[in-house]
Amino acid sequence: MTLAGCGFLLGTEALSFTASKATVSDASLEDTGYEETNVTDKNASREFSAAGQTREVVVTNWLAQYERQVGLEPVGEQRAAVFVAFSSPQIEIAGQTLNPLSEMSEKDILTRFNTGYEGISVGNQTGNRNVSVLGSERSISQFDGTATLAGQEVDVVIHAGKFKHGSDYIGVVAIYPERVDSEEDRVVTLLNGLEHETGS
Repeated sequence: MTLAGCGFLLGTEALSFTASKATVSDASLEDTGYEETNVTDKNASREFSAAGQTREVVVTNWLAQYERQVGLEPVGEQRAAVFVAFSSPQIEIAGQTLNPLSEMSEKDILTRFNTGYEGISVGNQTGNRNVSVLGSERSISQFDGTATLAGQEVDVVIHAGKFKHGSDYIGVVAIYPERVDSEEDRVVTLLNGLEHETGS
């Protein structure tokens, strides 16, 4: 956890906090056929008040996105299997905690990412399983849904989870067409291969 106490009260410059990247290992990508399409930092800022003082707080999050091309009738080959990992620092300032990801439900997390699909409609939760991620068993929820891909509406399967690792919160999302065989096994392999430096 990143702390800021009296420095927050006495300083005037913006406070900056940065998450560590959460990315998938090369071995897991090779095993699953997924390819890295985007690893980028995303900055967010807000005013934070404590003890009558206000400071700007700048948070640097990281997003890593991976995709796999699948055959899908009637639209043909599409990069329609998507896996996203998002890391965000846990911050405590003058006794107050700041991390929106920690307060979000798995279903809320789905709205945070641009997966390349359009008009995603998340349906009911259809399952939950524990998966080994970063040395611990993590709860990953499964939902059904629909989405638009290349102008066609398709039924999709969505997996989502969030957990704390080191000083960061990590959110993971996977989405793929329901008709693609064995994709859940590939998602588990990606989760098993997640890497994240704790900084400790």
